[in-house]
Amino acid sequence: MKRLTENQVLLAVLALTMVFGLSLTRAESVAGAEQEAVRFNLSASVADNLSMLKGRTVTVYLVSGQTITGTVNDVKGNLLHLVKLSQKDFFDALVAIEHIAAIDTRVRSQ
Repeated sequence: MKRLTENQVLLAVLALTMVFGLSLTRAESVAGAEQEAVRFNLSASVADNLSMLKGRTVTVYLVSGQTITGTVNDVKGNLLHLVKLSQKDFFDALVAIEHIAAIDTRVRSQ
C-alpha cells in the first residue's frame, strides 16, 4: 500500500474540511430561511393569514374536531390546498376555509 506524504495528507484534510464546511453553511442558510419569523395578523381573515403562511407547515383544526397537518401550497377563494400531509405520503388536502376553527404553525425558532 502506498504511503501518503505529509503534504498530501494536509491537502486531503483541507479539501474535506472545505467540503464539510460548505455543506454546513448551506444547511444553515436553508434552515434559517425556513425559520424566518412569522406573525399572525389579527385584523386579517383566516384566508389572508393562510396566504401569508404559503410554503410553511401548518396544523388546521376543523370545526368537526379533525386536524390536518401539511404545507400550505395555495389559498384561492374559499379553499386551502395543503401538500405534504403528515403521516400520509402522496396525499394532498383541499379544505373549505369556512370549516376551519383554528390554525397553528411554528412562529419562533428554538
